Amino acid sequence: MKRTLILFTLGFPFGNFEPFIENEYHIYKNYFDKVLIVAASKKGEKPTRQIEDDVIEVVGDYTLSKRAADILQALPLALTDKIVYKELLWLIKNKKLTLDSLYRLFVVSMCGNHRAMIARKWLKKHPECSVELVYSYWLSIPAYAAVRFSQKLGINKTVSRAHGFDVYHERNTGNYIPFQGQICDALTNIATISENGRRYLEERYSVKDKISVFRLGAIDKGKLNPIADTKVLRLVSCARVVDVKRLDRIVDALALVKDIDVSWTHIGGGEDFEKLKEYARKLDVNSNIKVRFTGTVPNTEIYEEYANNPYHFFVNVSKSEGLPVSIMEAMSFGIPAIATDVGGTSEIVDHGVNGYLVKPDFTDEELADRFRRISSLSQKEYNEMRKSARKKFEDEFNAISNNNRFLETYVKPNKKP
Repeated sequence: MKRTLILFTLGFPFGNFEPFIENEYHIYKNYFDKVLIVAASKKGEKPTRQIEDDVIEVVGDYTLSKRAADILQALPLALTDKIVYKELLWLIKNKKLTLDSLYRLFVVSMCGNHRAMIARKWLKKHPECSVELVYSYWLSIPAYAAVRFSQKLGINKTVSRAHGFDVYHERNTGNYIPFQGQICDALTNIATISENGRRYLEERYSVKDKISVFRLGAIDKGKLNPIADTKVLRLVSCARVVDVKRLDRIVDALALVKDIDVSWTHIGGGEDFEKLKEYARKLDVNSNIKVRFTGTVPNTEIYEEYANNPYHFFVNVSKSEGLPVSIMEAMSFGIPAIATDVGGTSEIVDHGVNGYLVKPDFTDEELADRFRRISSLSQKEYNEMRKSARKKFEDEFNAISNNNRFLETYVKPNKKP
């Protein structure tokens, strides 16, 4: 029998979301003979990340394509799901039943049940496969799919990672995450990426005996970011351009910096990308500020950017986070960080050691002042921060070490030849 992993993702390898899965999928073959990845996609869509590994097979779920045929196929699965009605009663009891919460509830159930059905059909066609682990990358739709798949087949080895938006209710409309309580009850294990996330879930649910912290990480390229000259303060940020990342606040802070030369590069695109570029035009009047937007780039190019272009500090001003992989990637090249003290960020940024934390409700002047202060660091002080950033990565955020530790908790590695 082939030892098999069933993995539910949000979209990977379709689209550009979930780039950090690229840091782990290549080690699956050390633990499993076969891997099935089930993810949201559009009919006829091809993966944007090409997986050259004959152990891994990918199938798409078209429910979110909003095609009538796909919706009609998925809707009965939700309408006959007892969990849905239990959740409806919870919404009514807690006075959270709105058109929006009802809509999101059915989206989760339809997509989750449909993906679970897809996985069951695949498994039926592959009788040589024995499921060793059911794994969800998120505590949301993929976790719902993992739970329903496992319940239908009587599997008692189902684990879900838990990150940020899928953990913290405050990051969701109406402070509501559909089915989260029921999903946590049904999972065998929950793997949060931060201590902050672990504490949050433990305070809400009876999960203490099944929850552990398994950090993500970055790939060690064995390179350091080139030393930047002191004439220009070189800043870099990397994130999807969406509201929660508050990238416009970097623009507002830089607009107040008149006394030093600054170069800011932002890596990443997103739904608000053009809006941010337009907003940043306000900096055109500041001859001392230079801005570059790369748009969406592959994860491999982000590593190349850090290896070849000098930066003094990485900047993250999100109003909410899990534990930012973007900071781990920067620190793997010895780039210190300035970041808001939200979520698990303080678990990677040690204030005054490998970077600086700013309060979540910082003012534009406070961030501008932080930029001025880091520009006046002595070379010795800055070099110590670079060393500390790199060491933090080596000690706690190496993706290969962390991902092996995660998988070895649930399954034994295949014997090496």
